[in-house]
Amino acid sequence: MKRALLVLFVAVNIHAQWTPQLDAEIEAARVAWEVPGIGVTVVRDGKVVVAKGYGFRRHGSPERVDGHTMFDIASISKSFTAAAMATLVDEKKMAWDDPVRKHLPEFALADPYRTQHITMRDLLAHRHGLERADALFVFGDYTTAELIRRMRYLDEAQPFRTGVSYHNIAYAAAAEAIARAAGMPFADLLRKRLLEPLGMTESSVAVHHDVGVKNFADGHSVSDGALKPIRARKALNILGANAVNTTPHDLAKWLLFQLGDGTWEGKRLISAAAMNEMHEPQAVITTTPEMRAARGVRFFAGYGLGWQVMDYHGHRMFWHSGGADGMPTYAAILPEEKIGVAVMVNTWHAPILHGTIAGRILNELLGRESKPDWAGKLVPRAAELPARTPDTKPSVAPEQYAGTYVDELYGDMVVTHANGKLTFQFGGGLTGELEHWHYDTFRLRWHERVYDWADTQVTFALDASGKPARVDFRAGRAEVSGVRQR
Repeated sequence: MKRALLVLFVAVNIHAQWTPQLDAEIEAARVAWEVPGIGVTVVRDGKVVVAKGYGFRRHGSPERVDGHTMFDIASISKSFTAAAMATLVDEKKMAWDDPVRKHLPEFALADPYRTQHITMRDLLAHRHGLERADALFVFGDYTTAELIRRMRYLDEAQPFRTGVSYHNIAYAAAAEAIARAAGMPFADLLRKRLLEPLGMTESSVAVHHDVGVKNFADGHSVSDGALKPIRARKALNILGANAVNTTPHDLAKWLLFQLGDGTWEGKRLISAAAMNEMHEPQAVITTTPEMRAARGVRFFAGYGLGWQVMDYHGHRMFWHSGGADGMPTYAAILPEEKIGVAVMVNTWHAPILHGTIAGRILNELLGRESKPDWAGKLVPRAAELPARTPDTKPSVAPEQYAGTYVDELYGDMVVTHANGKLTFQFGGGLTGELEHWHYDTFRLRWHERVYDWADTQVTFALDASGKPARVDFRAGRAEVSGVRQR
């Protein structure tokens, strides 16, 4: 009987680490979803189980993804930002509940009460209640200082400290405050306090992920119906939200560190108290039955400091995803089971595969069953074009739409007319061509086809004299309305 139990234990233990079957399933999912390449990291019980790659770094090229291939992990960087502040909290240079204005005196919001009382904890836990406004850095071309200045024009999304309003620009403000308290640039702080002590020599900060390395994965997008590599483009004006680039091999070190008590190879980097603070829920995330079923949430959902904090089928978990251009990423940690998993995918057109693969791996490690068709397959989405009224024409000649239209938050929307065509520019950044759709509505087709998902409609409103006086359109999630100034 004892021998039978021992054999059973060994079989379960092997099964709970890694199997050729799991390898085969991940590769099959990659092929089914038409994904060029995937990077996977798994750690358990203080050791690296796998840090490897599947497929190719670039569509149509022979170079394969491996454990040392660089990816842009985007918003997973938020955990690094919180950890950087934790080192300063330990030195008493900052406190989680310091008012933001203590370190960033110019910081201001529309609400005077919120301006005075918002804390670093509020920024890092997304509990400030501000509208998201990602279009400012996705489409516009503003410095970090200008993004922070424009936060005073943000509308309220929900009351102060009542829930989670996910916000990348708030993390840019947090990083600037952290840098001021540290007395050094934020990128230097990440390198000196975290990457170098952890031996993350394959990682980089505050640069595009293809800078200085040969082994990097290209992001990909399905642009105008074809899978294409896209240029590396990191929003360097929101470093607090997306500073870090790394590899499966290096990300294993970050996961192992997060599973520990703040020490690394016998040296303390962060106090155990600060580690616990980052991993505790600071704000509640409202759930729905559909969300709970999709994510395996049984008990709670919240946001900590740089981490989502939930349970996975009853197992406490903190996790985060990242959404770099053409590169979805995901990292999850189960502290009680001492498990860490990360998945990096190099195409936008498999938008949930990173989390789905991570779930399959977690199920394997936890001894849970997964559905045989857990990965599904790629289902091409038809273009969603709004209804068009035929046989209409603009109210005025094309050149009369040209001008500068100003949105208080998003800045200048410049419409120019040349060679019979109208061109549109958002906030000094991206440009696109305006094609007449119907009446005074034009279709905006961005020149940078990486963002073809954000092609939109632009509608001009005329004043009493019949002159275009306002422009309204949607930029990603943002509703923009620019009033003509000239």
